[in-house]
Amino acid sequence: MKEENSRRLTFIDALRGVASLGVVIFHAVEGNHVNNLPDFVRQAASYGALGVPIFFVISGFVIAHSLRDQRMTPANFVRFVARRSIRLDPPYWTAIALAIGFSMLAAKVVPGRPSELFTTAQILAHLTYTQNILGFNNINPVFWTLCYEVQFYIVFAWLLFARRMLFAGALLVSLLWCFRIAPDAPSWFPNLWFAFLLGASAWYGWKYRAMVPIYLAYLFAVAASAIWYHDVFAIACVITSSLIFAVAMTKQIENGLNWRWLQFLGTVSYSLYLIHNPVTGAVFRIGKIVTGDGLMSEAFWWCASIVACIATAAAMWFSVERYSMHLSRRLFQGPAPSGAQTSTTSNLNLSQDYESSTNAGE
Repeated sequence: MKEENSRRLTFIDALRGVASLGVVIFHAVEGNHVNNLPDFVRQAASYGALGVPIFFVISGFVIAHSLRDQRMTPANFVRFVARRSIRLDPPYWTAIALAIGFSMLAAKVVPGRPSELFTTAQILAHLTYTQNILGFNNINPVFWTLCYEVQFYIVFAWLLFARRMLFAGALLVSLLWCFRIAPDAPSWFPNLWFAFLLGASAWYGWKYRAMVPIYLAYLFAVAASAIWYHDVFAIACVITSSLIFAVAMTKQIENGLNWRWLQFLGTVSYSLYLIHNPVTGAVFRIGKIVTGDGLMSEAFWWCASIVACIATAAAMWFSVERYSMHLSRRLFQGPAPSGAQTSTTSNLNLSQDYESSTNAGE
């Protein structure tokens, strides 16, 4: 039988694929590319935005899993942060360059479209995931989530470094923002910390029976705040966490939804999330020039844009992302725990987390 470290969590990879596809569909609506379709279609597509809370919960579950055998020393903390950086940065930086390139091209070929100016400070802030904190506009609107993800990773690893018992304290503190007791902190992790912790606590509940009551109490507290404040984002987090926990407890986390097409979407989900917005815009611009603006034309180009996004994401995964994954493993692979094999197969986390087709702990 395979050792636990070499097993993939196919259900998590599939959930990533669903979340990323939902975000792709949502941004076609948010970008006003599909104005001729019936209202109920656009309304249903708008729920694709809930792919973001799904990603955040997945990130918590995956990062908790990846650090399960780590004694968080200063050296391991640095190794973890460096590994996350090498894993996430090259695809992200590539997406930044492509977004700028698409914007410059659109300004030249689309009549009346002004040229967007990107400052050096804005680009540098993006490269360090601090653009929202520093008050810069996102080069690509989807990049805001990565600013949160990186904060989640660092703070969670620091909690383990300080002392594991602080995790329970973090759950309690995060509820201050759920129940609107603490002041709003735009662009900082406390606002959405509960989403990541719902995933992490689900993992602890799965692996340690003594943690189940703590996980359930936290889940119910977040659910209560979500219902009270009619917070759809938080409700999606609660549902996602509950689903992952239930699937894990029924031992389907490692083989559930192991369908090839869905696993493929999970594989390219990080790249798909990063690059889909400019690709969608480009396809619709070209499409409406070629066929005009109408119901059937719009439906056709919507399908074409989804295919183009997936194809571009696959190309980005093969040319950039898979190499960043392999490099992060080679440079910062920690020692295997006693009696376990070192992970050699493959997802973010996206982060991801936003990560795809990797081991549960990547």
